[in-house]
Parts: sequence; structure tokens; C-alpha cells
Amino acid sequence: MLFADYHVHCDISNDSDAAMWDMVRAEADAGIGIVCFTNHCDLFRWQDDTPYPRCREIARESAENKREMELAHTLPIEVRLGIELGEGHRDPALAAALSADPALDFVLGSLHLIPGYGDLYVQHYTSVEQCNHFFDLYLDELLQIAPLDYYDVLAHVGYGRRYMCRAGVDAAMTLARFGDKIERLLRIVIDKGKGLEINCSGIRDGCGPFPSEEILRLYRDLGGETVTIGSDAHTPGNAAKGIRQGYEVLKACGFDYVTVFRHRTPERIKLK
Repeated sequence: MLFADYHVHCDISNDSDAAMWDMVRAEADAGIGIVCFTNHCDLFRWQDDTPYPRCREIARESAENKREMELAHTLPIEVRLGIELGEGHRDPALAAALSADPALDFVLGSLHLIPGYGDLYVQHYTSVEQCNHFFDLYLDELLQIAPLDYYDVLAHVGYGRRYMCRAGVDAAMTLARFGDKIERLLRIVIDKGKGLEINCSGIRDGCGPFPSEEILRLYRDLGGETVTIGSDAHTPGNAAKGIRQGYEVLKACGFDYVTVFRHRTPERIKLK
């Protein structure tokens, strides 16, 4: 089976120190056939929620790094370029302009920040009730992103659970509590012809994929078909971690294909 990792970072992202070539070698060593670099293009800084102009340079820097790497090395796997475009709903015109860069194969629509709180990464989680409050606010923000056109796939739906888990709080964005908002979100994604990512960072952390299998099954039942799979690796040591399990999750949820993107066009690969 051809394994693809469609959410990978290198030192172009401000939270990674890994060279692109080192990430490519690690992905190849892990059996990945296609890797897509989705370096952070955050419209706002997570530290203080102010505009972050460097996002305008991410696609160009990624393309330059890839060209330099191709001149210096024979690539062992196929390398494609994307961006993880954060908080695009807060400046839709800029998000549309950035995502239109011809160097890009793929755009992840991402959400990390909650207005008034900042990044879910920096919160101090203490209770399930507090976590549910954040999930509610998070879904309100996602419902503003979903109708826009700039992205191909929504990234790591349920992202905050990663940090809640690490804090020892067993909170989850369940259908029992958030079903109305989640179903509305998924219907918008499907109607727009967009997709979801299975983010495997939670698999390697022991708290499951983002989104959960429950949400993935609902997406499938509603007619959703487009799912990419990504490790969200920022270091060679995490390259491709959880990808094979992510493929098994996809099959278990009733999907027949995994999706990859080339030049912003989806390509479906049959699951074996």
C-alpha cells in the first residue's frame, strides 16, 4: 500500500528545528511514499494574538527549500508542498490570496486560537467542564472557517484534546454533547466539497486520532469521502508516527479510499 503523510513540518515552521531533508529521509525510512510539507502559515501569533506577517513567506520559503534539496540530493520519495493556514476566517481575503500560491499542492484549514484565550496549547486544563467550554468555543470558530473556500481539508478537528490529555483531563468532543454543532460543521464541509484530516499526533500520544472515530463515522454517514492522513510531525523522531494506525482507523470507519492532493486537486488512493 502507498502510505502518504499529509501533515509534516520542518524548520520553516516556527515550532520546528528540523531540516526538510532530514524529515524526508525519516519519512522514507518509515515507509512513506508521499510526504506533503504543511508548514505553519498562521495569520496571528499564538503568543499574543497579533497579526503575523511572516505567513506571507511560508509558501515561497518551502518552494525554495525544496528546490535546494532537489539540487543537493536524490529524493527517495515524492515531496509535495502545502501550508497549514491558521485562523483564515479572521482575514478571508488574505487567506484566499495566500492559498492561491501556485507552489502549493494542498492547504490545511487550521484553528489553534480561541479569541480571548489564545492558543489551546497554552491553556491550563483542570476539569472536564472547563474543557467542554473550550470545545464549544472551538466549534463556533470552526463553523466560521468551514464555509470559506481557501482550504482543502480541515486540520485536526478536536485539536484541544491533545493538550487536555497531556494535562490528565479525559475530555472529548463527543456527539452526545456537541452533536448539533458537529453535524452542522460536517454538512458544511461536505456541501463545500472539502474534507477532513485524520491527525495522528493523538495516536502517538495515546489519546486517539483527531477527529475521533465517532466523528469520522458521522462524516462518512453524511456522505463525506475526502480524508487525508497526517502525522503532524515536527521532528524526524516523530516522522510518520501513527500513520499506519490512521489508515486502519480510516478503514474501520467505512472508507474505501485515502485522499492526497496535487496542485490543489484531490486524488483518491484505494485502501487495500
